Amino acid sequence: MKYSFLVDAETKYLEAIRFYEQQQLNLGASLIHEFERAMVLIVKKPEIYRLVHPSGIRRISLDRFPYSVLYRISADHILITAFALHRRRPDYWLTRIK
Repeated sequence: MKYSFLVDAETKYLEAIRFYEQQQLNLGASLIHEFERAMVLIVKKPEIYRLVHPSGIRRISLDRFPYSVLYRISADHILITAFALHRRRPDYWLTRIK
């Protein structure tokens, strides 16, 4: 199963990587590693993570960083709808759902 990002979700992900890399060398790489670990878990068993919206959006939180990956499952694809900072206004990403 493959995955892709909505443009806004990918932008937030890349901004977070840049931010952490500016804070400390290789911290951005640690965020990438943590994200990829989460994606391996999602791809293996996408239905086990908490459903957070009736449209089928699910959430997994990263362990070492204050972010969640919100995604939707289709037959053979994972669509990442948001890379959400926990301190941000809850459910700001709902405007992206069609």
